[in-house]
Amino acid sequence: MKTLKLHPLMTISLLQMQIQRLLHCNAAVYIRHSLANGFNTLREAGLEDDALIEYPIDETLSLREFEEDLEERFHFSLELCNMNLKPFMNKSLRLFQLPPISEAPPPPARGIDLSIEWLLRQGGNPAL
Repeated sequence: MKTLKLHPLMTISLLQMQIQRLLHCNAAVYIRHSLANGFNTLREAGLEDDALIEYPIDETLSLREFEEDLEERFHFSLELCNMNLKPFMNKSLRLFQLPPISEAPPPPARGIDLSIEWLLRQGGNPAL
């Protein structure tokens, strides 16, 4: 069984990493209807408990049910997103139906190759 661990001093970024590991998707967390900063704590987002909470994840819940349940229990807003940080459009999709990260296509390559090896090759370094 998957268990989400929540603590009031936990940062938003740590919560997001847990969700990535457990549910294979990203999450956007909101504080008073504005996107939270990764350094904000769950207390700032609305978590009222003072101790560590272990929340078992029922993977038969739909995305909408999971988001609503977290909001009702812990008083912070969360929206599950795909790996491109776009909210899932099909909120009736079950948590167990989310594709694992390994099955997702790799993100498109961006930028240019500025690795050390590439730079040394361009400089004509005969050592390489």
